[in-house]
Amino acid sequence: MRVHRTDLNVNTVWTLERFHQKLSAMRQLYEKANTSDDNDDEDGVFYDPEDAWMADSPSSSQTSQLLSPHL
Repeated sequence: MRVHRTDLNVNTVWTLERFHQKLSAMRQLYEKANTSDDNDDEDGVFYDPEDAWMADSPSSSQTSQLLSPHL
């Protein structure tokens, strides 16, 4: 699954399993935000030093590199 982070205009690729993990974390963060006034985790759900974020470009060669299983 290709993920686009609009605030930084970058892309990365997540497996379906990774997407479900992130979705679960986002739901927990949403529930926490609705039940407390403490919002100390601004973008922790999206931060992972192992994600390979790349600048978004309309270039098809960059998209094919991003989606390559050899990376």
